[in-house]
Amino acid sequence: MISNGVGAAAAYPGATVTRAVFGGAGSDPAKTSRPAVADASFGRALTYGELAARTGVAAAGLAREGIRPGDVVGLHLPGGPEFALALHAVTAAGAVPFPVGGLPAAEIAHLLESAGARTVITWPGLARDVGGQDRRLFCFGAEPGTEPFSALLTGASAPAVRVDASRDLALVACTGGPPGPVRMVRLTHAEMVAGLVRVAEAGMIGTADTVLTALPLTGVLGLNGVLNPALRLGATVVAFTGGGRHDLLRALQRWHATVAVLPPPLVEALARDRTVGRYDLGTLRAVVAAGGPLAAEDARAAAARLGCPVRQAYGLAEAAGITHLNLRAAEEGTLDSVGRGLPGVKWSVVHPRTGAGQPSYQPGELCVRLPVAPTAAVPVRWLPTGDSAFADDHGRVFVLGRVGRARPEPPGEPEAVLAAHPAVSDAAVAPVPDDDLGLAPHAFAVVTDETSVADLLAYLDTHVAGHRGVVAVHLVDEIPRDPGGRVQRRALLERAGLGPFP
Repeated sequence: MISNGVGAAAAYPGATVTRAVFGGAGSDPAKTSRPAVADASFGRALTYGELAARTGVAAAGLAREGIRPGDVVGLHLPGGPEFALALHAVTAAGAVPFPVGGLPAAEIAHLLESAGARTVITWPGLARDVGGQDRRLFCFGAEPGTEPFSALLTGASAPAVRVDASRDLALVACTGGPPGPVRMVRLTHAEMVAGLVRVAEAGMIGTADTVLTALPLTGVLGLNGVLNPALRLGATVVAFTGGGRHDLLRALQRWHATVAVLPPPLVEALARDRTVGRYDLGTLRAVVAAGGPLAAEDARAAAARLGCPVRQAYGLAEAAGITHLNLRAAEEGTLDSVGRGLPGVKWSVVHPRTGAGQPSYQPGELCVRLPVAPTAAVPVRWLPTGDSAFADDHGRVFVLGRVGRARPEPPGEPEAVLAAHPAVSDAAVAPVPDDDLGLAPHAFAVVTDETSVADLLAYLDTHVAGHRGVVAVHLVDEIPRDPGGRVQRRALLERAGLGPFP
């Protein structure tokens, strides 16, 4: 299946990243005192007025220190307000930011050398990973062998630099990693602007939103799929850089987050956390899962527990961020889909060996095609994502995982698994009121021998995924059913002594 996209002119506005980000709603004088970027854990923040002013001054400082258009400048920083400042100061100076981090020091040094980064902006405690080899270091804080970043914040406003948006680089980024090799991706201003604009116009983020994200801002998905679109719109970005699910819940409550952009493991954890109800999350209007597939039952459970829709997004570094976003998941009943593709993106699902297009519902490798500006030096190209996916008859994409990676057999449903037990003649699963969970799944079985409840529960635990498991098994003489074979749950619960079905 192949989707339809839009033309290159609409997808690639002729603007630099600096202009696209700081020329949007965030430049409105009414936004001057609104927080632009904040750190979820420590509360450090920069307002829109501070970010815009310091970005220009720091860009002038970099130019004064010898940074020229086209130079690659490494960024070894935690995600947060300082990262956003350094990123856009480098870009405004006409240079090319190269975020690194989360890798062994030797690999970081190798990547910086390969990219030709002779200057790095870093953080106390991280400078030792990027020092040496005559590299110049600017640090947000005191650190031996570095120069203070604050020294750049003196003097004139941003320099005037000539940038060819369709040809000049705006970002060098790392992608891949274990179990595969780390790759460097180079993106032009036109590609970056197209990526951030398609997200800004998609409706995932609004101008009044406070967006808490656990996606690393140093990665392309977090940087150009969340940070830059939000800054263009004038929203607040809160970077959650580490901690467990309770730290996340505290941050969501503290910052009155309206949108949370989270990797699937965090969404799954929140779906099962019984303490969610102890936090005031009334401001949260949506959760977006990005960075991997999320099962529909996990999305549904998280939505029920958090009290807001859970949607899925998909993207890749080579595409400058998010390419798919399912904003109608709840309405269409496609909670495990990433949607049809954002404007400017064409995609296809192909056979991984032959490259032939796959029909609806047949899995293959997802490929994405991005248009390029008419004057770009590279042609229109299809990007193989390395991800297995299928599409339905309505053009909605369902991502399954990495191509070639062995996929386990789908976990069994508790009712079918229990009914298949040799000592069980009939079985059913029904929700029962629970003080912690609201409703919890209980299994009911008609047995033909002396099999115990403990044996049946242990059997279920070994054949059913944990998130689909039941909390108790009850032995009954009969599973009451109507003439059509449907379980009569009210009667079943009454026979088991659990009270009327709610």
